[in-house]
Amino acid sequence: MTKLQAIALSLAALTVAPMTAARADDDGLRDAARQTVRLPLRAAGVATGLVVGVPMAVTRRASNRMIEYTNSFADKIGGHNSAPPVIFASVVGLPYGLLVGSAEGVYMGGTNAIQQGVEKPFSLESLSLSEKLEEH
Repeated sequence: MTKLQAIALSLAALTVAPMTAARADDDGLRDAARQTVRLPLRAAGVATGLVVGVPMAVTRRASNRMIEYTNSFADKIGGHNSAPPVIFASVVGLPYGLLVGSAEGVYMGGTNAIQQGVEKPFSLESLSLSEKLEEH
């Protein structure tokens, strides 16, 4: 063994020794490895939640808000059980509901995609497809 090889071997031993002492906690290392492996899955879950979940949440919230505002405005001019007040109220209720519902859908869909996409990637909640959109 040459002098250069001996120096290289001793340097390698000095750099490996602290790492082997740090590996005494195998559970922590395994957990860190699992988290590292799951990172691409979580990133894909968030991305899918943003691509699929935000338009889904916008559609759901906008449709709910359009119905809600149209019925509310119709009640003020004659009741939502009669066709003429609903028709006149829809002139104001549909655009207003679309605007408000779209803003809410972008917020809720993005929130669901990020929060639920990290915790439960590709779940109904992360894609804004669960029964109750507001709870997530």
